[in-house]
Amino acid sequence: MPSHISDHSPVLSTTTIMKIAKEQLKLYTSQNHDAYSIIFSPLIADLGLSPQVTEEVELVLLLLVSAEMLANRQLDCARKLLNLCINFSLSAGNPVQRVVYYFAESLRKRIDKGTGIPTIASNIDAVNPNIMEDVLMDPRTDVIETEQMLPFRKVTQFTGIQAILDGVKSFKRIHLIDFGIKTGSQWTILMQALVGNGECPPEHLKITAVGTSLTRMQVVGKRLTSFADTLHIPFSFKTVVSDLRHIRKDLFESKAGEVVAIYSDSRLWTLLAWPNHLQSLIQVCKSLDPCVMVVTEIEANTNTPIFINRFNEALFYYSAIFDSLETCIGWNHQYRAVAQGVYIGRIIENVITSEGEEMAHRHEKLGSWRTLFERFGIEETELSHSSLYQAKLLAEKSTCHGFCSLEMDGKSLIIKWKGTPIKSLSAWKFH
Repeated sequence: MPSHISDHSPVLSTTTIMKIAKEQLKLYTSQNHDAYSIIFSPLIADLGLSPQVTEEVELVLLLLVSAEMLANRQLDCARKLLNLCINFSLSAGNPVQRVVYYFAESLRKRIDKGTGIPTIASNIDAVNPNIMEDVLMDPRTDVIETEQMLPFRKVTQFTGIQAILDGVKSFKRIHLIDFGIKTGSQWTILMQALVGNGECPPEHLKITAVGTSLTRMQVVGKRLTSFADTLHIPFSFKTVVSDLRHIRKDLFESKAGEVVAIYSDSRLWTLLAWPNHLQSLIQVCKSLDPCVMVVTEIEANTNTPIFINRFNEALFYYSAIFDSLETCIGWNHQYRAVAQGVYIGRIIENVITSEGEEMAHRHEKLGSWRTLFERFGIEETELSHSSLYQAKLLAEKSTCHGFCSLEMDGKSLIIKWKGTPIKSLSAWKFH
């Protein structure tokens, strides 16, 4: 961090404020200050921050000290400080206040859960990966609308589709397996691109959707079939009604002469709580012998049993998410409250309050996925120039241009928000 930030500097990002508070905590700790002197003393370093930003840094510092106390089993002190956090923060405030509010509430619930104090029941099932699949497949849901307003979704979606096209472009019979089809709208783009390929138009396109809601998938299938008819593409839609833990090769109707491509958009993380099932799924993928497997995942490491590490990782990641909501959507948009409270807030609660298999929401960074795939002899492959051009174009056309940036990590793409990694997109070949 710079030693001095003037009042005339650009508005600091939420993540930057978190970093300043983290550095202040390290500074206090190195000087052997106790918790209460940290809370009730002015900032040690003269950072030249505005009064508002200073208040935000102090609020985050209060949260960080509370988390450290909780990790050290100083539960009574932690609870008192968390009550202060909640009193000084707002679920409808600025991004820093929102982040502090949701994390402080979750920390307090973790203390209550550990000490046997009953708490107001929260609908944790709302963030169960299988139940959230139903929510995300509904094209009218506020969560989907919010997601589409952020640049990350469009960048990964269009770039992933291009990577699929690059893999299947020389084949006439294509079998696309989608581990989480959501609304399926992305495949209308693929169909249009296939029709536009005059050199090798498809003889048949088959999409197999994997999910737990047959009704939802059938609705998606009807929409895609109708769209394929308008383009005169020979098309069939199949469903595999199963969660990813129980996928088997014989559930897929693979036929001779078909080329298989697999698309996994933020789905593999749902198996991190069950490593054996994750490895089994990767083995099934390998046995299907796809020409390419495109994988999009959240770029954060919350899959650790060490609570304080998980807290810090989640805090910085969701600080960037709340910052992007503020920039791209605005504070009073009708969809934002739903996405923030019903979805993001409860994910934070699950990450903070749960352990073991109860912690459904956990993520790994690209390096961990790379290690896993390499163990199965699956090779990371280059994203084509057309894929990367598509990604760059979408990032630049975004209404949030300048804040969303792209960076290569090996052969894969990392999408960032104001420098904080948000998502990774990678393509894999099987041998």
